[in-house]
Parts: sequence; structure tokens; C-alpha cells
Amino acid sequence: MLYFWVIIAYLVVLIGVGAYRAKFVRTQDDFMVAGRKLSAKVLVGTLLATWIGSGSIIAGAGLAYDKGFPALWFDAGVWAALIILFLIAPRARRFGQYTVPDILEVRYNKYARLLGTIVTIIAYTAIVSYQFRAGGMVLNLITGISVEQGIIITAVFVIGYTVLAGLISVVYTDVVNGVIMTIGLLIALPFLFSNAGGWSGMIERLPETHFQ
Repeated sequence: MLYFWVIIAYLVVLIGVGAYRAKFVRTQDDFMVAGRKLSAKVLVGTLLATWIGSGSIIAGAGLAYDKGFPALWFDAGVWAALIILFLIAPRARRFGQYTVPDILEVRYNKYARLLGTIVTIIAYTAIVSYQFRAGGMVLNLITGISVEQGIIITAVFVIGYTVLAGLISVVYTDVVNGVIMTIGLLIALPFLFSNAGGWSGMIERLPETHFQ
């Protein structure tokens, strides 16, 4: 029952953050791109929560358990993307558009925008769907409701606080999520390390290939 109320408190905090930030939305720029004036700290927080989701925490941990240190390559694409983003972000900003397909149309033509839109829809349908499913599985574990009901509740909640204030709402709830994930992982790590028997215990139990 404690876990249930913790989840409720967490959801209320996120809705509260979204509702508070809604007061700062006055233009389309505010809603779509947070007024183009986010600080570096806030950007780090939202990128942390966006990229380190259920896939990284659950699938990434499973892959590390199965493959060992080679699983570090799981996130190699993210590091490459950060370097590319650093190089192209100033030019992309000068276009003054809201989405990647918008930029593609300005830079190339309407067909590039169409292709970009199709790719974005396919990619984010997959990404968002497994995030919703992860939320549904957590609610199933804590409350006993079906995974499908949990998915619906998660989807309604996320869409709700996004509609409240657009990107401003998403960004600042991401900051909250990023802080919670970081603290949670830091607290969990010593317990996981201890249960595994420490570094020596892991070396004894896991194949040598895991450490190559």
C-alpha cells in the first residue's frame, strides 16, 4: 500500500509542476519549444530523463547481465548523437522551426518533410509505446490492475501534463524525473552490489568474457 501512495504522490507532483509551468505559456514558441530559452541545467535534466528511460534501465541492465562490459556499446549511438547534435544545433536553431520535418522542408523541399514526418511517426510510436507499457507494468505490479489498464492510465497522465503547457511542462517534469531516477539509482547501487557479493563475487559468478 505504501508503494501505491508513493506513486500517487509522484503523479500529483508531476501534474503540479505541469500546471505551474502552464502559467508561463503565452505564445506558440513557449508551447512548442519552451520559448527557446532553456538553461543548460534544465536541458541536461530533460535529456537525462528522455534518453534514460525504461529501455536503458531495464533492457540495458538485462543486456549488461547477459553480455558484460560489451553491453556498454548499447548506448554508443547516444554519444555519437550528442557529438552530431553539438555540431548542427547552432545551424538548426537559425532555421527558427519547431520540428525536424519543418527544418527539412526549409532546407530541402516538401518531400524531405514528408519523409522526415513518416520516420518520426514510426520511430516515436515504437519508443512511446514501450514507455507506456513499462508504466503499465509498474502499475500492475503495485496496484494489481491489468497491464492494459495501467498502459491507458499512463498514457492519459502523460498526454495530460503535456497538453497543460507543451514543451515547458515536459521539460520541467523531466527535470523532476531525472532527479528521482538519479537518486534512486544511487540508492539502489550499493544494495545491488552487496547482493551480488561485491566485485569479487561478481568475478567468480560471471563468465570471463563479461569483463573483456
